[in-house]
Amino acid sequence: MLKTKVKINQVNNLTDARYFAAMGADYLGFCCNLGTEKYCSPNKIKEITDWVAGPQFVLEFDGWQSKDDIQSILNDNNGQAIHIGPFASYENNFSVPVFKDVLLESLEESINTGIDFPVIRSEKPFSQLTNIELQSINQLLLIKPCFLDLNFKPEEIFYIIEHLPCYGIILRGGEEEKIGMKSFEELDHIFSLLEV
Repeated sequence: MLKTKVKINQVNNLTDARYFAAMGADYLGFCCNLGTEKYCSPNKIKEITDWVAGPQFVLEFDGWQSKDDIQSILNDNNGQAIHIGPFASYENNFSVPVFKDVLLESLEESINTGIDFPVIRSEKPFSQLTNIELQSINQLLLIKPCFLDLNFKPEEIFYIIEHLPCYGIILRGGEEEKIGMKSFEELDHIFSLLEV
């Protein structure tokens, strides 16, 4: 059992999917943005998810697609939630839970009613976040269950769990070295720190 919920972004191979499922991740996300490096086609998503049990499957969109297009992909897949980018502005609720990226620089305008899980995101190294930024994160965490997508080192996970009472954290999948082969050394370390 893990100390917090874990969502994996941009899974695009079965090796990652099976590893993260075995480690106890709650959500596996698949990039549905056509033409991007991490794009995972509907057929590939189905091939991967047919072999994995445990996590819920999340379809990830940058937010420039129409709501109808997203709903159509949802209907054709086994996605149990969607994750949209920070500039998405869909007004109506979807038929599944919604994750939405919220840039750390614009937290004050972040919460709207159609979002189940705001994902506070920053590319800035965690060690360089200011006290004001950490306070802003904490204020939002008191209002709504949020995920944190922060650029942290494994050893900073203790501080994050203790001082930022988030609902969950975001980790990322990566490329295989060869089909079926990949090193998970750093991720093994993170999951060992997350174990209760």
